[in-house]
Amino acid sequence: MKKQWRTIKEGIIQRKKVIMTVSMASVLLFGGAAGTAVYAVNKGNLSEDEAVKMISEKLGGEVTQFEKDWDQPMTYEMTVKTKEGYQEVDVDAEKGEILSQEMEDSDDDDDDLSRQQAAETVKVSSDQAEKIALEAVDGQVTDMELDSENGTLVYELEIKQGQKEYDVVVDATTGKVLKNQLDD
Repeated sequence: MKKQWRTIKEGIIQRKKVIMTVSMASVLLFGGAAGTAVYAVNKGNLSEDEAVKMISEKLGGEVTQFEKDWDQPMTYEMTVKTKEGYQEVDVDAEKGEILSQEMEDSDDDDDDLSRQQAAETVKVSSDQAEKIALEAVDGQVTDMELDSENGTLVYELEIKQGQKEYDVVVDATTGKVLKNQLDD
């Protein structure tokens, strides 16, 4: 009888070892894959601050508006005030190369001034707005832009959560979530 119990006990121990080995291998495999994916997404990407500094120095101006475009390749879209006027600039977020550069129309002087004033009143950075929105909706930001709604500066974000997509609006001066709605 003791011999049977010992055989049963050894069988259980053997099964536990197999289960533990398979579990550890799975954790290492999936952890490594997740780490590789995170590295691949973030490798070489310029931070917003680095991109703004680089473009400000390169064009000899001040970035007054900034937006991330999450398409591939990810780009930063900026409005830069230079002594020649306002320029729309698209920058490759990984390489830091200027992809396109265009002067804004000069008949939009009033609009340019309001953009500059708007940029000066923004108290919440786009990174902060993204974090606030992701606290409201867990997912991946697919689009974000700074806009004005009824005289209030806001960040409009689209967040993908599985098969669903949410529209989240964050006040650019207070950081308050003004809208969080499932996109139809």
